[in-house]
Amino acid sequence: MKRINILATAIVLSLFALSCSVKQNGTVAVCENGQFVGYIEDNGVLTFKGIPFAKAPVGELRWKAPQPVEASDEVFEAKINGLPGLQSYDEGEVASHGELSEDCLYLNVWTKDLQMQKGRPVMVWFHGGSYGWGGTIDSLYEGKYLVAEYPDVVLVSVEYRVNAMGFIDFVDVPGGEKFPDAPYLGILDQQQALRWIQKNISAFGGDPDNVTIFGESAGGGSVSAHLVAKGSEGLFRRAIPMSGEICLEHTPENYKANGQAVKLLAATGCKDMDGLMALSEEELLKALNTEAGGRSAEGVGGRVGDFNNWPMRSDERSILPSDGYKAIMEGKSKDVDVMIGIVADEIRYWAHLQYDPTDEAGPLAFYYEWAKAKVDGIKKIGGPETARRIDESLKIINPDTDEWDAKHPGIWKYTEILNNYNFRLGSITIAQNHSEAGGNGKTYMYVFGKGYEKGAIPGEDYVKACHACELTYAFNNADFENEGPYDPVLSKRFSNIFVNFARTGNPSIEGLEIPEYEKKDRSTIIVGRDSEIYVEKNPLAKETELLLPTYYDYFLKK
Repeated sequence: MKRINILATAIVLSLFALSCSVKQNGTVAVCENGQFVGYIEDNGVLTFKGIPFAKAPVGELRWKAPQPVEASDEVFEAKINGLPGLQSYDEGEVASHGELSEDCLYLNVWTKDLQMQKGRPVMVWFHGGSYGWGGTIDSLYEGKYLVAEYPDVVLVSVEYRVNAMGFIDFVDVPGGEKFPDAPYLGILDQQQALRWIQKNISAFGGDPDNVTIFGESAGGGSVSAHLVAKGSEGLFRRAIPMSGEICLEHTPENYKANGQAVKLLAATGCKDMDGLMALSEEELLKALNTEAGGRSAEGVGGRVGDFNNWPMRSDERSILPSDGYKAIMEGKSKDVDVMIGIVADEIRYWAHLQYDPTDEAGPLAFYYEWAKAKVDGIKKIGGPETARRIDESLKIINPDTDEWDAKHPGIWKYTEILNNYNFRLGSITIAQNHSEAGGNGKTYMYVFGKGYEKGAIPGEDYVKACHACELTYAFNNADFENEGPYDPVLSKRFSNIFVNFARTGNPSIEGLEIPEYEKKDRSTIIVGRDSEIYVEKNPLAKETELLLPTYYDYFLKK
């Protein structure tokens, strides 16, 4: 972050805060840790990028809980996005392609201006990336379009530690007992960002009492985690988990099975935490990109950084309970408004991720075997009754047949089972438990089905409404118009659902009154493949009837 040189006299410094909005044409926000100078976008939105919300987690603070910023009245330019955290290279994650840094705890703010009415609703974005990758630098999360369309909203995006820097368990590493927070540092980073927002967002016109957190994939899992996490209480009023459920967490046993800490020691030659703490940033990054053998749980890669872990859930060792679904049922977040959503064809993203047009066994051959193995794994974990219900579901699931199904019989049936156990059933469980918790919080659910148009991804017409395909719409982001299923009318209507929810807790839009979600009818917002938005009661009722009774037990065992 570049410091602005100003006259270093006490008189000038004392007067600056009173006159900066005039001198800087209304682009200076005065916060606890400095006066930040933003810039005006080409569409008139005032933007601040790279504002620190915690001390840099470097040196002695590596793998430690984030520390609050120190008070300052210095003046800084806030015009450059902070760097993403250390992570292994991933072709599909643009944040991993450029410069990375341990010093990554920064946020961005978009606001119409600093002079209009105060007390505007605040929307805080947590990016996705399987907790191992990603960053706010991804243009998919550009906030100027949403604020231009809805100038009464203040939008914030938050960088947090990922991969082995944000989620790793050192319990079996000598000296690891000094780093008890390492398995959920990314969640603690987000909490610290929310505390900073509580103290400072009014400087940007935002209302600290009307904060909505939202995120997709790992970002959605983060939002779900905050519904039950110790320390998240009172930091937000509303939540939108997008394709991210409480199941996106690991137990201590999962951490041991993934073995990332052991792989990190092997890649670096270190024997204990003293050795890991002495490594340079460059050595750590090299280690994350070092081949570790085998494949990660997602069926890709094989480098140390690919064996990333999700936030730890453990009653004894974490800020997250072992059973988050139970915590929601017992009222942990009962006074928070929740709108949870998924996309219709989530897992086809992983088919895309593993697609190989040169595979001699046939395109999607690896994914096909992976998907079948995953379904078999669910049956094994869940037991005979789960296996029976999955087999019954496979008989009634009737996806569109295509050339891929002809080459790999049943490929999309297996995919639909994975859609259910990885995203849909967990989302329904959160919605159901939250709606029955007896608090003041409202509950809504949506399913986004507007998929990629035929030919949008050459050779991969099967992806449809895959994981993350709704993000361009949620952000009203026209930059991706030529890269997917973009419909400008739908974009405004879908983003309006999000903004209205953030404003009042009611997502209804013009021409569509949206009822709250209840177990008896499961009223769900549907975004159809034809771009129409409507409400449907109990969608995919037979699948739900067969599979939902098995989900909770499966979650506790896995």
